[in-house]
Amino acid sequence: MQVNSISDVLIAIALSAIPIVGGWIGKVITGNSKATTLINVLSPLAKAAIVAMQKLGVTQYLEGEVKKSGAVDIVKTALESLGINGTNEDLIKNAIEKEYALLISELNQTYPQITAEQAKVQEAAAQQAS
Repeated sequence: MQVNSISDVLIAIALSAIPIVGGWIGKVITGNSKATTLINVLSPLAKAAIVAMQKLGVTQYLEGEVKKSGAVDIVKTALESLGINGTNEDLIKNAIEKEYALLISELNQTYPQITAEQAKVQEAAAQQAS
Protein backbone atom coordinates (compact mmCIF):
# COMPACT_ATOMS: atom_id res chain seq x y z
CA MET A 1 0.00 0.00 0.00
CA GLN A 2 1.36 3.34 -0.99
CA VAL A 3 0.78 6.21 1.44
CA ASN A 4 0.18 9.49 -0.37
CA SER A 5 -0.84 11.63 2.55
CA ILE A 6 -1.57 11.67 6.25
CA SER A 7 -5.30 11.46 5.48
CA ASP A 8 -4.74 8.08 3.81
CA VAL A 9 -3.12 6.82 7.00
CA LEU A 10 -5.99 8.11 9.15
CA ILE A 11 -8.58 6.54 6.86
CA ALA A 12 -6.77 3.20 6.94
CA ILE A 13 -6.63 3.27 10.75
CA ALA A 14 -10.32 4.20 11.01
CA LEU A 15 -11.34 1.44 8.60
CA SER A 16 -9.38 -1.16 10.51
CA ALA A 17 -10.93 -0.02 13.82
CA ILE A 18 -14.56 -0.29 12.68
CA PRO A 19 -14.88 -4.09 13.06
CA ILE A 20 -13.15 -3.99 16.44
CA VAL A 21 -15.40 -1.25 17.82
CA GLY A 22 -18.51 -2.87 16.30
CA GLY A 23 -17.67 -6.20 17.88
CA TRP A 24 -17.09 -4.59 21.26
CA ILE A 25 -20.45 -2.74 21.13
CA GLY A 26 -22.25 -5.96 20.18
CA LYS A 27 -20.55 -7.79 23.04
CA VAL A 28 -21.57 -5.10 25.56
CA ILE A 29 -25.20 -5.11 24.40
CA THR A 30 -25.59 -8.88 24.39
CA GLY A 31 -23.59 -9.18 27.59
CA ASN A 32 -26.13 -7.08 29.44
CA SER A 33 -28.56 -9.86 30.18
CA LYS A 34 -30.98 -7.59 32.06
CA ALA A 35 -31.47 -5.36 29.01
CA THR A 36 -31.77 -8.33 26.68
CA THR A 37 -34.30 -10.05 28.93
CA LEU A 38 -36.30 -6.85 29.34
CA ILE A 39 -36.43 -6.33 25.57
CA ASN A 40 -37.56 -9.93 25.03
CA VAL A 41 -40.26 -10.12 27.74
CA LEU A 42 -41.73 -6.62 28.04
CA SER A 43 -44.03 -6.81 25.01
CA PRO A 44 -45.55 -10.24 25.80
CA LEU A 45 -45.99 -9.29 29.47
CA ALA A 46 -47.70 -6.03 28.53
CA LYS A 47 -50.01 -7.90 26.16
CA ALA A 48 -50.95 -10.46 28.81
CA ALA A 49 -51.58 -7.75 31.40
CA ILE A 50 -53.83 -5.82 29.02
CA VAL A 51 -55.87 -8.93 28.25
CA ALA A 52 -56.19 -9.71 31.97
CA MET A 53 -57.45 -6.21 32.78
CA GLN A 54 -59.80 -6.27 29.79
CA LYS A 55 -61.26 -9.59 30.99
CA LEU A 56 -61.81 -8.06 34.41
CA GLY A 57 -63.69 -5.20 32.72
CA VAL A 58 -66.29 -7.66 31.40
CA THR A 59 -67.75 -8.21 34.86
CA GLN A 60 -66.67 -5.03 36.69
CA TYR A 61 -66.82 -1.42 35.60
CA LEU A 62 -63.28 -0.12 35.37
CA GLU A 63 -62.20 3.24 34.01
CA GLY A 64 -59.37 3.29 31.50
CA GLU A 65 -56.79 4.66 33.91
CA VAL A 66 -57.63 1.95 36.46
CA LYS A 67 -57.09 -0.71 33.80
CA LYS A 68 -53.79 0.86 32.79
CA SER A 69 -52.47 1.09 36.36
CA GLY A 70 -53.57 -2.51 36.98
CA ALA A 71 -51.70 -3.62 33.87
CA VAL A 72 -48.60 -1.71 35.00
CA ASP A 73 -48.77 -3.47 38.38
CA ILE A 74 -49.10 -6.87 36.71
CA VAL A 75 -46.07 -6.22 34.49
CA LYS A 76 -43.99 -4.89 37.41
CA THR A 77 -44.78 -7.97 39.48
CA ALA A 78 -43.91 -10.27 36.58
CA LEU A 79 -40.62 -8.46 35.93
CA GLU A 80 -39.70 -8.65 39.61
CA SER A 81 -40.40 -12.39 39.60
CA LEU A 82 -37.94 -12.64 36.70
CA GLY A 83 -35.34 -10.79 38.77
CA ILE A 84 -35.65 -7.48 36.92
CA ASN A 85 -36.12 -4.87 39.63
CA GLY A 86 -36.31 -1.10 39.39
CA THR A 87 -37.63 -0.96 35.85
CA ASN A 88 -38.63 2.53 34.75
CA GLU A 89 -42.41 2.83 35.09
CA ASP A 90 -42.63 5.07 32.02
CA LEU A 91 -41.03 2.30 29.97
CA ILE A 92 -43.69 -0.13 31.18
CA LYS A 93 -46.51 2.37 30.53
CA ASN A 94 -45.24 2.99 27.01
CA ALA A 95 -45.10 -0.74 26.29
CA ILE A 96 -48.65 -1.14 27.59
CA GLU A 97 -49.94 1.77 25.51
CA LYS A 98 -48.25 0.39 22.40
CA GLU A 99 -49.72 -3.08 22.86
CA TYR A 100 -53.14 -1.64 23.72
CA ALA A 101 -53.13 0.39 20.51
CA LEU A 102 -52.38 -2.77 18.54
CA LEU A 103 -55.02 -4.87 20.33
CA ILE A 104 -57.91 -2.44 20.90
CA SER A 105 -60.20 -3.57 18.08
CA GLU A 106 -59.81 -7.26 18.94
CA LEU A 107 -60.20 -6.64 22.67
CA ASN A 108 -63.46 -4.75 22.36
CA GLN A 109 -64.96 -7.50 20.22
CA THR A 110 -63.69 -10.36 22.37
CA TYR A 111 -64.25 -8.79 25.79
CA PRO A 112 -67.09 -6.24 25.64
CA GLN A 113 -66.76 -3.94 28.62
CA ILE A 114 -69.45 -3.31 31.19
CA THR A 115 -70.59 0.31 31.30
CA ALA A 116 -71.17 2.46 34.37
CA GLU A 117 -74.95 2.15 33.83
CA GLN A 118 -74.79 -1.62 33.61
CA ALA A 119 -72.69 -1.73 36.79
CA LYS A 120 -75.32 0.36 38.63
CA VAL A 121 -78.09 -1.94 37.43
CA GLN A 122 -76.14 -5.00 38.60
CA GLU A 123 -75.49 -3.40 41.97
CA ALA A 124 -79.16 -2.49 42.40
CA ALA A 125 -80.20 -6.03 41.47
CA ALA A 126 -77.74 -7.47 43.96
CA GLN A 127 -79.03 -5.20 46.73
CA GLN A 128 -82.60 -6.05 45.87
CA ALA A 129 -81.85 -9.76 45.96
CA SER A 130 -80.37 -9.54 49.46
